[in-house]
Amino acid sequence: MKICFYNVTASFIQGGLETYCWEAGRALARRGHRVSIVAGLGGEPRHQEVELLRFPFRREQAWPDLGTRFRRLMERLSFARHSLSHLVSAGYDAVVVNKPFDFPVLWQARRRGLAAQTVFRSGGAEFYLGDRLFADSIDHWLSTSRYNAAQVESRYGRRVQVVHNGVDVDQFKPLARAGQLREQLGLPGSARVLASVGRLVGWKGLRVILEALPLLPRDVHYLVVGEGPDEARLREQAAQLGLAERVHFCGRIAHEELPQVLAQADLLVQPSLGEESFGITLVEAMACALPVLASRQGGMTEIVLPGATGELLPPGEVGVWRESIAQLLRQPDRMRALGAAGRERVVAEFTWAANAAKLERLLQEGRAPCAVS
Repeated sequence: MKICFYNVTASFIQGGLETYCWEAGRALARRGHRVSIVAGLGGEPRHQEVELLRFPFRREQAWPDLGTRFRRLMERLSFARHSLSHLVSAGYDAVVVNKPFDFPVLWQARRRGLAAQTVFRSGGAEFYLGDRLFADSIDHWLSTSRYNAAQVESRYGRRVQVVHNGVDVDQFKPLARAGQLREQLGLPGSARVLASVGRLVGWKGLRVILEALPLLPRDVHYLVVGEGPDEARLREQAAQLGLAERVHFCGRIAHEELPQVLAQADLLVQPSLGEESFGITLVEAMACALPVLASRQGGMTEIVLPGATGELLPPGEVGVWRESIAQLLRQPDRMRALGAAGRERVVAEFTWAANAAKLERLLQEGRAPCAVS
C-alpha cells in the first residue's frame, strides 16, 4: 500500500505526535509499504525508509492571537492550500491525520476525488467549533488510549479503536553510564539524577519538581531535556530557589541520542498538570529500564503499573512528589526491579511493530461503519 502521514509539524518538531508519524511510518515501510510524510517546510528526514515531502505554510505564531486553536486551525489551512493538490493526485491508498484541524483538507480532497481510506489517529482533544461538520471525511477512528478514545467518541459519535503508541525497543534499551556524556551535561559523576523529557510548557508541571528539589539531598540533580516557551521562567525559578547548579537544561536532543541521555538518569519524572492522552516519554524511559513517576491522569494511567513499573501521583501536590522521589532514591534495589519490569512491559505491549501491524490490518479490512450505536 501507498500510505501518507499528513502532519504539518512532522518535519520540524520532535514531539510525541511527530514521533508517531516517523516511527509508525518506518515500521510500516519495513512491512513492505511505501510510506510518505507530507509536512511543512523545514527540518530533515529522520529515517531513510520514509519519504519526506514538504510544502509551504504560515506558522501558528504568525496568525492573530484569537486563541491557540484558532491559530493552529489557520496554520493547517494555510498548509492545505499548498498540499491539497498533491494529496489528491499522489494516488495514496491511505492518508493518516492526527488532529481535527486536518479534517477540512480531507473533506475538500474527497470532493476533488480522493479515493484513499482516511484514518484519524487521535492523541488529544483539540476540538473546535465546526469540526463535526467534517467528520464524515474520516473512515477509521483510532486513539492512543482508552481515555482519549472516550473523548473522541463523545465528540463525534464514532466508534474508536485503541492502538497504543510504541517504541523501538532495539534503540531504546538499557545502556551503560557514560562519564564523558555526564560531564557534557554538567552532571557530577556521583549525582543521582531525575530526568524529564518533553516540551517546556507550563502544563507539563516541571515547576513541581523544582519546588520539591530544595528539600531533597544535595546530590540529587534534575536533568531537563527539551525546549519551549517556558524555559526562561523555569530557569528563573531554579535560580530563585538556589538550584542553578543542580538543575541542568540541555535543550533539544535528537531522538536517536535520547537513549544515551536517559542512561545517565536514575528516575524519570513526568509531573504533568494538564491532560496527557498517552505519554510516549514514559514508554521510552521504561524501555530503557528506568522507573517512572507520573501524574495520575489521562492516558498515563494505562502505561504505568503502580508498584510494578513506577508510581502514579496526584498532579501538582509537591509534598507527595518530594516524598515519593526521596523514598525511591533510598531503595536502589527496588528502583532496579521497577525498571526491569517496565522494560518487560514495553517489549510485550508497546512497540512500533505492533502498532504498524494493527494499522495495516485495519486498512486491509477496508472501510466499515464506525458510528457508535
